[in-house]
Amino acid sequence: MPDMFQGFDPIPLASEPPRHPPLTCAAVLGAGAWGTALASALQRGGIPTWLWARRPEVAEAIHNRNHHPHCLPEIDLPSGLGATHDLAHALHGAQLVILAVPSAATRDTARKAAGLMTPGTVVLTASKGIEQGSGALMTRVLDEELGKVMLTGSIGGPSFADEVASGKSTLLTLAMPALARNHAQYRDAQRVTGSLMQQLARAGVTLELTPDVIGAQVGGALKNMIAIACGMATAQGMGENARAGIVTRGLDDMRRLTLAMGGRVETLLGCSGVGDLFLTAGSEQSRNTRLGMQLGRPGGSAFDAAGELAEGAVSVMSVQILEREFGLRLNVAAAVRDVLQQRVPVEQALQRLLHDNARSVVAPVARMPRPRSLKPGTGRGGSETTRPVTQPWGLSYA
Repeated sequence: MPDMFQGFDPIPLASEPPRHPPLTCAAVLGAGAWGTALASALQRGGIPTWLWARRPEVAEAIHNRNHHPHCLPEIDLPSGLGATHDLAHALHGAQLVILAVPSAATRDTARKAAGLMTPGTVVLTASKGIEQGSGALMTRVLDEELGKVMLTGSIGGPSFADEVASGKSTLLTLAMPALARNHAQYRDAQRVTGSLMQQLARAGVTLELTPDVIGAQVGGALKNMIAIACGMATAQGMGENARAGIVTRGLDDMRRLTLAMGGRVETLLGCSGVGDLFLTAGSEQSRNTRLGMQLGRPGGSAFDAAGELAEGAVSVMSVQILEREFGLRLNVAAAVRDVLQQRVPVEQALQRLLHDNARSVVAPVARMPRPRSLKPGTGRGGSETTRPVTQPWGLSYA
């Protein structure tokens, strides 16, 4: 039987993790709710952190009053958290950089930051999206803009920003190719992630590690689309059975795209897959779920009160490039696209998603092998006995 969690480097819960030199400087680029929450967690974990804000007034409020004027208004941000609208100032000396900007802004932000970082810096994307025009996952965008001199990866999982900023228990996935044991920079990646794990634990954040950036990012991007569809079903009064069916279809979409791109299905069993999906699709606190509920009501619009699109509404269009490249039809993405582009009414799109071309999405169970006789032996009374030969067998996820 294969190890179902071979994609992860599990954290020992009962024993003290190995000691690593603490990180002494980090930067988070993007002062939205998620970026502010991550910066707060890093600072509370004992890592001096600078938060880069695009607007000077936001940086001033965070830096001088420990308060974000627009996001997380009820939360007192940690003392000592620095904020600036000067990108070079934020990045100076940073050993760890997290880009917490929307997917549409990731390339431009990475390009501006490229010349301001030291080679070997760990650079993570916290965006759960797919780039418009290219279909690129965010780590590919980072690699294209930063070159191979940085250790790139992603961080994500089931995490409402207010809870992370408040220090409530959170489990996230950190994915980085350099965490593969045969990677040339494995030791560097292990040292930095080991330090980060130790320090974030003080802020209530636990990390699970994997080298599989594909599975981690596919899970993060597609769960937003599934949440939109679940929100539409809620607004239509379709019931919990329908929502569960949508989640099932969505998980199959995740599985097929992850495999097509060379990722591991096992990664989807972690925080960045089913964990994030459970939180996002199951709560009206999720922006993507609320968008779906808005679309599901008569006269609903894809834009929120600020005139912005949720990340899932952007990625549902961008993912078409990957569908064409790998010859796939992602059922949930197709249904949400039909509604966003006003090609099909919400009810019809959801009914088609749930009932058209119904098929099993579970890999077939392998047939139990027929017992094969060993050389006959003499039993009691001279009777012959046979014993079956034990043969390994299991399920296939292919």
